[in-house]
Amino acid sequence: MARLSAEAVQGAARCLAEAITSGDTLAPFPEEFAPTPPAQARRVAVALRGELGLPTVGLRLVRLPEGIAGPKVAGPILAARLLHGPIVPPPLHRPVGTAALVAQLARPLPARARAWTAREVASRLASLHAAIDISASRYTAGPPDLPCFMADLAGLGVVVLGPPARAGWQDASATPRAATVEAGEGTAAWRGPIDVGAALVEAAEAARMVGDLPAGAVLVAASLSPPLPEGPITLGISRLGKVSLLGRQASCGRAGPGPTPPDASRPLQAGPRLRRTFRSIGLNRSAGLALQ
Repeated sequence: MARLSAEAVQGAARCLAEAITSGDTLAPFPEEFAPTPPAQARRVAVALRGELGLPTVGLRLVRLPEGIAGPKVAGPILAARLLHGPIVPPPLHRPVGTAALVAQLARPLPARARAWTAREVASRLASLHAAIDISASRYTAGPPDLPCFMADLAGLGVVVLGPPARAGWQDASATPRAATVEAGEGTAAWRGPIDVGAALVEAAEAARMVGDLPAGAVLVAASLSPPLPEGPITLGISRLGKVSLLGRQASCGRAGPGPTPPDASRPLQAGPRLRRTFRSIGLNRSAGLALQ
């Protein structure tokens, strides 16, 4: 397989950045831009974050979209894509919502040789939040394969989080919690257990595979439910809290080339809480984030 040149990597990244900033969507990449193995996809994703100029503040673990087989994939979480609920989410192309958890670290999560346990991960957290992950795609018909999905920041749309869980959440996270999604007039659209400890360990293990995650960084464990319905919904996780979407915009994508991306040279301002570099996903040294 041909290695993508630096120019091709930047070209693919610019195409994705324009799709993100303009709302226009992409046909499959031309052959000279298409990443083939995951390593090439990661190069495009790194270049894309540079094009957008937005701080990366942690890791998001998500299930692959329908039609692509394989285990969950880790991608970056951008500060500007973490939103506090209740909120009407912004328009997204091919949105898919799922139950999620957002955790912010109080202590570093180093890339050590030994696997993490649920108790160890919980002891390193500053806060835990019920959340709804809404994935999106910059491709008109969705990603054609795994590398294209990875290059597109693993389908990052927005992550809407609720308030931090109340005292006692560390103990509560040690056992599966009952979760309910209500839609409309309190109608239960989905009920099921969420194994909080297992979800956090899975995200921590994904982080362990790619680098040190510093204090203040964020773990997002997405895809903890089947796809959720459109429209106003509320996710409740027992003893961990609730999060609400006031509505869900219809798909916003328009096929075809879009205008030149606007200036992205003014990244979201954030406090200086992250001091080390999470190299594989490009975690910003100074991109701290206050979730509480």
